[in-house]
Amino acid sequence: MQKLAEIPLSAITVPEGHLRSQSLEERSLERLARSILSAGLLVRILVRPLGRDRYELVDGERRLKAFQGLYESQGRKWIAIPAIVEEMDRKEAIRRQLAMNENRRDLTPYEKARGYKQAWRTGYFENRRELAELIGKSPGTVGRSIDIFDRFPREVIEAFESGKLKQAHLHFFYALPDREAMLKLCRAIIRDGLKSAAARTLANRLDERWLSGDRERLIEVAEKDEKVGPLLGDEIVIADLVNKSKLTLVYPDLTRLRELARLLGRLVESTPYQAAINRPVTDY
Repeated sequence: MQKLAEIPLSAITVPEGHLRSQSLEERSLERLARSILSAGLLVRILVRPLGRDRYELVDGERRLKAFQGLYESQGRKWIAIPAIVEEMDRKEAIRRQLAMNENRRDLTPYEKARGYKQAWRTGYFENRRELAELIGKSPGTVGRSIDIFDRFPREVIEAFESGKLKQAHLHFFYALPDREAMLKLCRAIIRDGLKSAAARTLANRLDERWLSGDRERLIEVAEKDEKVGPLLGDEIVIADLVNKSKLTLVYPDLTRLRELARLLGRLVESTPYQAAINRPVTDY
């Protein structure tokens, strides 16, 4: 059963291991506090009673922190926060946090992955399938999301935390074979400001399981062609499935397909390409 109440800030505890999805970075909290000053608190926090007029936070840590900041700067007007009080045990609180986070559109895939990891570490779930069923994802998806915090180097995790790496880059890291390759990709994206297509191309190169001399030769020559190079990874995708090379053309209509075919025809007839395919493999 739920009830609405104004709860003193001092009576609310944030539990250890709370599923914090969004950053509590000071600037972000200041923006939220200004919004509350202007329009009020639009969504109440959710708490569960612990007895003796004490409560544990279930949802709304950023709102709670913003109120605490307003109390410190604006005075006693902000000593209590509007809340929904609902009876539930700790395991149900974890489940509710996960469900609410999963339905929030403002959370990025990385922030959701962090929530899955935090939930898994509570020990309230017997296996990952149970956790996946709760949030409506496949066990494989949840497993990959949790594993990034063990597989990815700390430098990469911190780059996602700080926003230096964007969510569009996340899936490029999943397939990389080792932490060294991840660090190279991370540093190149940040140093060179790589967009998605360029980051994907570099990730493919760093994944040595998919590389071969033929693929590398074609890329080397194609990049030097002013009309072909910019299309790599976008309309012209060169891959290597261990021992079988594959080239994919992505085109919106047949006219564009003919243009791409002409470009490739010109490429393979070019002097640099002919020189590359006749070059001894030991040169690579």
